[in-house]
Amino acid sequence: MDNIGKRIKHIRKINNMIQTEFAGLIGIGQGTLSEIEQGKLKPSIDTLYELSKHFQIDLNWLVMGAFECMNLKEYEYELLRKTRELDLDCQNEVAEFIEFK
Repeated sequence: MDNIGKRIKHIRKINNMIQTEFAGLIGIGQGTLSEIEQGKLKPSIDTLYELSKHFQIDLNWLVMGAFECMNLKEYEYELLRKTRELDLDCQNEVAEFIEFK
């Protein structure tokens, strides 16, 4: 992933959404989303906020690809993202399992 459009497309793909559905959820048109994903248009701050809100996406990663700067591999980022979606009890279970391993 080398730009914000590719990261946004990645978010859409891992959530198994088509452009129309994804665009509607974040409050933009399908054509706008297509241009963002292709790198022809930069997303607005409102769009970034909606992405962050709906998908619990870290804005540093979304805007700058920050996890790449931290040397996280894509699967490591996905593990972190999925862990954040769990409730606190489940997060604690995951942490205990990791400690056990």
